[in-house]
Amino acid sequence: MNTKLTIVASAVMIGISSMANAANPPLINDIYSNGPQSPIVATTDLSAAERAAYALYEGVMQVAEARVHAQGCTSLTADVSIFANGYTSNNASKDNSVEVVSGGSTFELDAQLDASVAGRGQKVVVDQLGSGKLGGIGVGLYHADVVYNSVNNMMVSDSRVDVVGINGRPDSYSGRVIKDFYRGALNSSHNDYYTIFDWGLQSISKLGYPVNKYWQRSKSRRDNGDIGRTVFVKDRLVGANSCRITIDTVGSNNRDYFWQNGSLKIESVAPSAPVAAFDEHPFN
Repeated sequence: MNTKLTIVASAVMIGISSMANAANPPLINDIYSNGPQSPIVATTDLSAAERAAYALYEGVMQVAEARVHAQGCTSLTADVSIFANGYTSNNASKDNSVEVVSGGSTFELDAQLDASVAGRGQKVVVDQLGSGKLGGIGVGLYHADVVYNSVNNMMVSDSRVDVVGINGRPDSYSGRVIKDFYRGALNSSHNDYYTIFDWGLQSISKLGYPVNKYWQRSKSRRDNGDIGRTVFVKDRLVGANSCRITIDTVGSNNRDYFWQNGSLKIESVAPSAPVAAFDEHPFN
């Protein structure tokens, strides 16, 4: 009896000790310090090309996240090429697409935009074009329903993708992400007025059950006579180990089209580690 009480007491003490040593939740982003962002005030004026491009970037990130869970956070670098004009035609493969090439592996995603609904927003459907691979690992059947609100400062996405696991068989993954966009300040010391930022969270599920959580952020500088640049960063917060996924591309981002090239990188670093591409100023 005394042995049982000792075990119970030890368990309780361990639990109390763990609670005492637990860190406080992180502070919110500074932009929310004074309260929620009003949809009317925080409108970003995203172009149709930007909405298509950001949905495609999100798709690439979600494919990479599923691959990380299926195969581990092994270092990987791939080339990324993206073009989007935001057209709502049925010929999406020529209008809005992204290609990811890693050695002899490649996969491509296409985006089809529905017509905008006044006062509601716009839906973007992203699908994988055929089968493909990321870093030699098979990925297929990617599909996402992406929805923006009418003032272009919120986006939600529900997706699914099959990725070959360590047993050589494809596993089914799904992802849910919510993010909000905001424009840099007009009088910013870093001249951020032409930069669109975003901040959000995402869950990854396997066979319908949650397995990972990611913190995600991005910044995308419009041309405005200079070279446009876009950086998406995702850090795993809940999972087997630390893992960061980064897309960094440069090129054009104007009202008519979004056309950039760059890289996708997967690396095992802590969420607190600096992101040189994201933090550097001036961002161009």
